[in-house]
Amino acid sequence: MPLDKFVETFGYLGVFFLVFAMNVVPAFMPPTWIVLATFHSLYPDHFNPILLALTGAFASTFGRVLLCRIGGASRRLMGEDRKRSMDRVGRSLKSNRYGGFLLSFVFAVSPLPSNVYFLTVGMTKSQSFRVFLGFWLGRVISYWAMISLTHVAYESLEGSMTSKLQTVIIIDSVGVLCMVLFALVDWEKLLQERRLVFIKPKLGFSKKS
Repeated sequence: MPLDKFVETFGYLGVFFLVFAMNVVPAFMPPTWIVLATFHSLYPDHFNPILLALTGAFASTFGRVLLCRIGGASRRLMGEDRKRSMDRVGRSLKSNRYGGFLLSFVFAVSPLPSNVYFLTVGMTKSQSFRVFLGFWLGRVISYWAMISLTHVAYESLEGSMTSKLQTVIIIDSVGVLCMVLFALVDWEKLLQERRLVFIKPKLGFSKKS
């Protein structure tokens, strides 16, 4: 379907589902603000910047909620030692009243890979209303700012799309590596005994006697 027909037919609802789908993918997706800024640049009469930012923020937050569920489901592949380690981190994060809100807000307004962050939140079972509220608020502010500067953002997009996609791949690759290292740390020993110990991954299948 041509983009103009898509906009006329689905409007904000189409943008919502497109952004939602992008934010469910664990890695290697272009920044959502690029999509929102492009829609506003091409069809300024169809999309109000504030409404577009709110639509994008709700869609990306719901996408990250589902990504948390995916992270939580990945616990089935973990051994008991790793689950206990992740639970220890989750309890520590939940005990901080504003920690989850502020951390999510920082990820929302920065270029840090929030997809990997929410996978990790799901793994530690530390998701809460504060976590998603901080992310939503940060996304509203950052999306509105980028959409309001559409002429700058869109010209930058046209001039350096290849380099931006390469940057996304590099940042997400580093993020995935950090998530793997995070999952390997024995957080019980680090938080309680101040000792850095790694839980060895279990490879293969144990033989039944």
